Amino acid sequence: MATTKLTIVTPYKNFYEGQINSATIPTLDGDIGFMAGHTPMIIALKPGIAHYIPTEGETRYFTLSEGFCKVDGNSILVVCNSAEYVEELSPRQTCESYKRANVGLKEAQAIEDKLARDVSMKEVNQALLRAKARRHLLELYGSDHQKERIRILTEEYGWND
Repeated sequence: MATTKLTIVTPYKNFYEGQINSATIPTLDGDIGFMAGHTPMIIALKPGIAHYIPTEGETRYFTLSEGFCKVDGNSILVVCNSAEYVEELSPRQTCESYKRANVGLKEAQAIEDKLARDVSMKEVNQALLRAKARRHLLELYGSDHQKERIRILTEEYGWND
């Protein structure tokens, strides 16, 4: 099977670099799968769950934030604000970030200046999407302990969606 190079970078670290068989990335147009020889493109990312299948080893699941993905026939470059494997996530911090984003949403809705409100709403909506992606990743691929903690904490925080 032909492989392709995947590189994921954030402002804080080089998250991953290696040869893979395939990757699935959340984009504004939906989740898109990439393999060696994929049609070249540049596409915007949305916060969500992504995964790659390395040439050796198990499928790795992680969250990506907003950013972009550049694909050519031999490589995939993902540049985003954050990327996190499930084992790096804290259920409590995930719920707290969701709570902060909801407070920010109420504050943004109260801004009278339309342009400032629109900018603030966009930032808050991205934060909500990131929190939801983290929660979903924990629910699907977290350890038994993480799954139980996120279940308890989402009830405690009143997170119903």
